Amino acid sequence: MPAVLALALSALSPAAAAAAAPGDTALTTVAERSGFVRTGRYDEVIALCEAFAVRYPDAVRCQSFGTSPEGRPMKLLVVSQSGAFTPEQARAQGLPVTLIQGGIHSGEIDGKDAGFLALREMLDGEIASDVLREQVLLFVPVFNVDGHERFKAWNRPNQRGPEEMGWRTTAQNYNLNRDYAKADTPEMRAMLALYGKWDPLAYIDLHVTDGAQFEHDISIMVEPVHAGDEPLREVGLAFRDGVIARLAEQGSLPLPFYPSFVEYDNPASGFADGVAPPRFSHGYTLLRNRLGMLVETHSWRTYPERVRATHDTIIASLQLLAAHG
Repeated sequence: MPAVLALALSALSPAAAAAAAPGDTALTTVAERSGFVRTGRYDEVIALCEAFAVRYPDAVRCQSFGTSPEGRPMKLLVVSQSGAFTPEQARAQGLPVTLIQGGIHSGEIDGKDAGFLALREMLDGEIASDVLREQVLLFVPVFNVDGHERFKAWNRPNQRGPEEMGWRTTAQNYNLNRDYAKADTPEMRAMLALYGKWDPLAYIDLHVTDGAQFEHDISIMVEPVHAGDEPLREVGLAFRDGVIARLAEQGSLPLPFYPSFVEYDNPASGFADGVAPPRFSHGYTLLRNRLGMLVETHSWRTYPERVRATHDTIIASLQLLAAHG
């Protein structure tokens, strides 16, 4: 083992050191090792964040961008193969910044496991090996970190896997995806400070549906599309439709809207679609003149199916942003 890597590993927690060590042990998640039956606790996120930075020292930085009310670090992976790891470096190189976020509703945890998988594959050159040279990726595996640790089975009874998962709201019982305009929570204030510092071109927010059973496995919603400046609507539409086309090629059945009913409990009333208000992530980014994508996999699909669709969405989005960002 090279001396520099050995020294770096010695500074890590035992879990992180084991994950980062070369050899047979890969940077895999509990989800992968269990066949996507289980998902890991938040200590896995902390360990993997550190381990990715050690395994890929030229491409990954592990940072904390805030502290939750219960004292947990809010972890961020800054990822680029361009040498840009600060907002100033990204701007100097003219690189777009993409922020991908999992676990704002931490029972809907597909994004955490899909994101770590996609990130490892890209950094190992197995898939989309060039996209991280053309942008800076900010990956927040879990936004609602305290809710993530309110961990048990049946937190989401209509959702097929994992066996146990986190809770929808924070330790203070706030729904973070209703807090973008208000910024009542310390978590949201930390996120908006990160957003303001980096000014990402695209903010991708990864969720799982609530409610009705339907055939489609994933919804991709982007703003500006329904509102905003006309030139930026064209960009948003191209981004949304480009991701949808790539997902369809890979076997998904994607929708460009969330299938919520006009009348909440009446499927015959038809589907409602419109401009998201700024309490939601993609409504907030609309008002910042940036791209916001809300991703909703279908809760009645199995966890392996949902993670695959989320993984494919991450890859497709990064490819399009690298090409056109």
